[in-house]
Amino acid sequence: TAERTEDHHLQVLKESETLLQAKRAELEKLKSQVTGQQQEMAVLDRQLGHKKEELHLLQGSMVQAKADLQEALRLGETDVAEKCGHIREVKSLLEELSFQKGELNVQISEKKTQLSLIKQEIEKEEESLQVVLGQMSKHKTDFL
Repeated sequence: TAERTEDHHLQVLKESETLLQAKRAELEKLKSQVTGQQQEMAVLDRQLGHKKEELHLLQGSMVQAKADLQEALRLGETDVAEKCGHIREVKSLLEELSFQKGELNVQISEKKTQLSLIKQEIEKEEESLQVVLGQMSKHKTDFL
């Protein structure tokens, strides 16, 4: 029975050793998987770092682009305001010139009327002179 107990113990030890080897193999397999996953995580971490850096650069570009657009808009609004001011000034000058033109047209019309009256007076004077000249020339011929 001692022999049987010893055989039994040997059998239990062999089974335990087989089980231990199986567990060691499983542990090595798990360690290998963990190592592979750690390497994959390291690659993903690097990619994430690159993506974060790209995102940061894009955000910076967006901030700069927004600032540039706001500056362009501000300059455009200033330019529009200045041009509106110039347009108002020009309109005011045009209104003033239009008023002056109206006044000058009235003066021109008055001067034309005066000129026409003066021409009529000159014509009358010339007619009178012709009459006087005619009479003088008649008196001359009568006198001679």
